[in-house]
Amino acid sequence: MKEKTLVSTFTLIGSLASYYYAKTHVKDAVPYVMIGGFVGAWVGEIIAQVTVRKNKEDEK
Repeated sequence: MKEKTLVSTFTLIGSLASYYYAKTHVKDAVPYVMIGGFVGAWVGEIIAQVTVRKNKEDEK
């Protein structure tokens, strides 16, 4: 899977999960979506880096 796709997917998942949390707990969704998207992008970047690094090691 491409690095951009991983990051985008985790950003979307983080944003949607935090939106769902905010709506079920009757809170303003905007700050939660922003934080959830940031955390999701961060997790996606970490997973992408680990995957790319592992693929490079496997090629050797």
